[in-house]
Amino acid sequence: MSKAAKLTFGASCVFAVGTIWFVHKAQEWERDSMYQGVIRDRERKTQREQNEREFGETRALHAELIKQQPGVKENGSDK
Repeated sequence: MSKAAKLTFGASCVFAVGTIWFVHKAQEWERDSMYQGVIRDRERKTQREQNEREFGETRALHAELIKQQPGVKENGSDK
């Protein structure tokens, strides 16, 4: 085999291995990125549930305080 053929073959092998390695790493990076989305979704869901729970508690407390105030109607006016 000539020197040019050996260099071409070697360069082709290096290019092929490099391409395979890059594609493999890109898949890992994409999978990790997608999993981070799942984690963020779980955090958002937990935060939303906590916000809804706090809103319900606040609404119940507001209703109770309105009942305790004489002359104040549900909508907050004195009339």
